[in-house]
Amino acid sequence: MKTKHIALLLVCICALFTSCKVGNYSQERGLPDQAYLYFVANENYDGEVQVSVDNNTSFNAKVIKEKKGTIKRDIYAIAKGKRNLKVYYNGNVIYEKVIFVSAQETKKIQLP
Repeated sequence: MKTKHIALLLVCICALFTSCKVGNYSQERGLPDQAYLYFVANENYDGEVQVSVDNNTSFNAKVIKEKKGTIKRDIYAIAKGKRNLKVYYNGNVIYEKVIFVSAQETKKIQLP
């Protein structure tokens, strides 16, 4: 009889300890809603090119010379969605295209 009480007490204690929950420690981290561009070309561009996105945002960008093992070093963040992209070099438009980029997408822009 005493062993049954001890066994029942142990089962109750185990049930109490396993039913306690401290909390959920996992966190959700949202990624930013932006896309990325990098610019490559077969020829060298002295200095940087000027990039215009939707005719309202502009920035200077480095052009990477494309090789077999090209690494995406210089990437530039833009808003996701449909974008009108123009690239200027020495005041001349060398690339103009409407692109679509989704969130967290990295797009390679191949310049002439």
